[in-house]
Amino acid sequence: MAAASRCPALSDTVSELISVLVIGSNGHFVPDSADVLSRVKAVTAGGLAFVLCWEGGARLGRCMRSECSRAYVDTSRNGRRRYCTARCGNTEAVMRHRSRRSHLKP
Repeated sequence: MAAASRCPALSDTVSELISVLVIGSNGHFVPDSADVLSRVKAVTAGGLAFVLCWEGGARLGRCMRSECSRAYVDTSRNGRRRYCTARCGNTEAVMRHRSRRSHLKP
């Protein structure tokens, strides 16, 4: 499944960020004289472009915790990451544990 179909806003975001992406002769995304916002946008666009081109977006994911809406790049060896951070994963595990315990009590 293509990354754009999994995350409809991704196309618009990349398009907006690509508009500031210029790779200079020194390999930098923006000139050293650019303002901070332009530099952040350019580095973000470069990172997204790299992830999309290198893995075809297969390593992009959305946190499985229902209360979290963060996206992440899966850097695990096997590509099976489910949560954006260990904290989200632990919070979800505690919630599942407490739910099981409450069902077992008379």
